[in-house]
Amino acid sequence: MRRVTFAGLLAAGVLSFAGLSGASSAGVGCESRLAGNTGSWRTISRGLDVRKMRIRFWDGTSAGMTGVRIDPDHFEIRLKWQFGKGALKAAADIARAAKAVAAVNAGYFDENGRPMGYFRSGGTVFNSRLLFRGRSRALHLGAIFYVLNNSGKAGIATREEFDSRGAREAFQAGPYLVRNGRPDPGLAAYREYRRADRRTVLALGNKGRLIFIVSDEIGRGISWCELQNFLARPESGGGLETVEAMNLDGGSSSQLFVNGSDRSFNLAGRLVPALILAIPR
Repeated sequence: MRRVTFAGLLAAGVLSFAGLSGASSAGVGCESRLAGNTGSWRTISRGLDVRKMRIRFWDGTSAGMTGVRIDPDHFEIRLKWQFGKGALKAAADIARAAKAVAAVNAGYFDENGRPMGYFRSGGTVFNSRLLFRGRSRALHLGAIFYVLNNSGKAGIATREEFDSRGAREAFQAGPYLVRNGRPDPGLAAYREYRRADRRTVLALGNKGRLIFIVSDEIGRGISWCELQNFLARPESGGGLETVEAMNLDGGSSSQLFVNGSDRSFNLAGRLVPALILAIPR
């Protein structure tokens, strides 16, 4: 068993610096855009859209990802933490039990199934520590996703800016990929910046809609810098034009279950303790 079980971080050297990549510009080798035959968003339930995406990269290769877009006016966002020996259930089973239309894996966890960084679900705080707050390193834990208690509004903040007061749901992960519509700097020294792997991304669109994006089960995968390029790129240029985006646990942890009124599908991953659920209001 790995010292840390969140997928791909220690094994891939994310926690250690690999030195700046050979390219002199962060944009070189990161260009990514939707392939010409990629379909548009398809509504499968009120306030719930899906999109199968084929992303083409600078070197001519491509990778598949699936996006789910959620209107917060119609869905409540809840976090689920599974704990205890033998307690882990598949995302599809958790979603069905909660009557959720979508479930996606969330943040990182250690070999004992404990959350790496802050994690709050409803009235229960499973980890109150904001790891590496005030430090310039460990950007893989540099972002906080939160849902406010009164309004139900969802957002992403840096670990330095996050205020737990008023947050009903929140967890720490990262890195912060897109901030205020632009790629967040400082990631080029990490190995995952150039390393393609299966990914899970949480993003916010320009109309406040929440977007889950998960790599297909088989394929090339995508690097952090390619994600930044694609997520921040204007829609007219083949991107998603997100306003905010953060990376979640990936590799074998990446998974997505969707159960719409006229379509259901499941991108499978290993059993994980942390999930994000979208539940009809």
